[in-house]
Amino acid sequence: MSPNESSHGSTTLLAGLKRENAAWQALLQVMQEEEQALVNGDADRLAVLNTAKLTQLQSLGDHAQSRLAALRAAGHTPDHPGMDAWLAQHGQAEHRTRWQQLCGMEQEAQAMNQRIGSLIELRLSSTRQALNVLIHSATSQGGLYDNAGLAVAAHKGKPLTAA
Repeated sequence: MSPNESSHGSTTLLAGLKRENAAWQALLQVMQEEEQALVNGDADRLAVLNTAKLTQLQSLGDHAQSRLAALRAAGHTPDHPGMDAWLAQHGQAEHRTRWQQLCGMEQEAQAMNQRIGSLIELRLSSTRQALNVLIHSATSQGGLYDNAGLAVAAHKGKPLTAA
């Protein structure tokens, strides 16, 4: 490979790493908003955030595929060791910094995803408990709802709608 080709490949890979880092930052921002919506109990916001998160994940996939193709074209394996080998051979300080940032953001996203999953499970558990209370009340004597789903008194007597 000529010095000019090596320089072009280096510039292309650095530009790709910059774009990939920006995509990771955007994903982390969406995930932070998702986490906050779960903490605040803002379920209506989650659908919008889910769409944004899927868009960011697609973008990240596209950037990763480009990086892996560039590594293959440079004769390296399309994985972390291949990137490390490429950096050892051609990388400059800025390349290494961008790659380390990218790896750090990936780990941050994994940790945040774990927290989001825990928050979702907490919300689901709470919802399941509320449903179980309603189902138990509806099926036991003196339930809160009749078979038609209409509210009734918890004891035999006047219906809740009676004056």
